[in-house]
Amino acid sequence: MRRVYSLLIILTFLAVQFALLPVGLIFTSMDPSIGPGELVEKLMPYQVVTFALGAVIVILIGNLHKNKNRIELGSKSDGLLTTVWIIGGVFLAYMSQIAAGLINIYVLGNPVESQNTTDIVDMIFDTPWMILVVVIFGPIIEEYVFRRAIFGEIYEIIPGGSRSRKVLAFLVAGLVSGLIFAVAHADFTHILIYLSMSYVFSFLYVITGRLFVPIMVHIIMNGLVVLLQTVFADFLEETEQIQNQLNAVISLFM
Repeated sequence: MRRVYSLLIILTFLAVQFALLPVGLIFTSMDPSIGPGELVEKLMPYQVVTFALGAVIVILIGNLHKNKNRIELGSKSDGLLTTVWIIGGVFLAYMSQIAAGLINIYVLGNPVESQNTTDIVDMIFDTPWMILVVVIFGPIIEEYVFRRAIFGEIYEIIPGGSRSRKVLAFLVAGLVSGLIFAVAHADFTHILIYLSMSYVFSFLYVITGRLFVPIMVHIIMNGLVVLLQTVFADFLEETEQIQNQLNAVISLFM
């Protein structure tokens, strides 16, 4: 029965992703001359509502059934330890993201910027309400899908018992959920970063026994990224210009 609920969570996620297609078709049929930019702008309010409904639905589904997986049936962190793991989880997530980013750039030769992130920031500038999708509704839905439904079910399939089996279950479930996470974001040049995030969020889920922890870490991380890319965008640009000037001066003496 638990897998039925997990399937419903995944189907809700898919419904949210494709819900705007019929709305977009209606807009284009009403105005065939509408451009892509104008169409996206008109669809944004509907996307906010869709993600809000999706977040509510997955929370309801996730809390309806009592047949939990072995992660949630195990020991859970108390209130203080949960707070500590949320704060520590943010630092852990950023450190792993930085490490994965450096490997992605200097070893694999992939670009620094993520096109997915750039597109999202552009949408936020056009429609500030999108902040709710990126910072709150999106992380809630994604953690229920990729941690509870996908990671949790794969982790459950592989028998536990010994520590080595638990580690194997964690590695396999984290890899599969991370790869699907990257596919969902259509950003294959940064797949290593998505995998690192998958393992960090999955680790927090397993170690605390609470889905609430990776949800909060995901929300905080997305919130900080949005804050840096919008409110402090000018400051970061000035800092980058100063750094480039310093590098140019230093290069004269080398």
